[in-house]
Amino acid sequence: MKQKALSALALAAIALLAHSVAGRAEAKTAKCYFSVNNVTYIDGACRFDFMAGDGSFSFNDMRMKTRCQSDDLGPGQCSMASTLVTRKGTFGQLVMMSPGRAKIYWNGGDSLHAHVEISSVRREGACWRNNRVKLCAW
Repeated sequence: MKQKALSALALAAIALLAHSVAGRAEAKTAKCYFSVNNVTYIDGACRFDFMAGDGSFSFNDMRMKTRCQSDDLGPGQCSMASTLVTRKGTFGQLVMMSPGRAKIYWNGGDSLHAHVEISSVRREGACWRNNRVKLCAW
């Protein structure tokens, strides 16, 4: 009897954990603010998605549009090299380094890659910042 109760409790815990992990894996619409060197790139709705259990997340202003210059991978499909940005947009990732400290990688507002690194931002409530960057998500 005790074994059955423990097994049921373990199954319930696994189901709850799976549900919470699945919920965190889904992108959600949030309100974001992102500025670099006093230039605001995001101030409004954004897609927000937890990437790992440590608090790392991705953000995306959902504005970027692209098109294929050539269908080099088949009809309607193209490689990154053949993709043309037709409308700029901002996206990136905040990657945790230690509790309360992180790095931000972002696309510079017009690239298809989040290749621009911003080192050592610290958490302040719903925001992450240093002397030239501020990233918030609510």
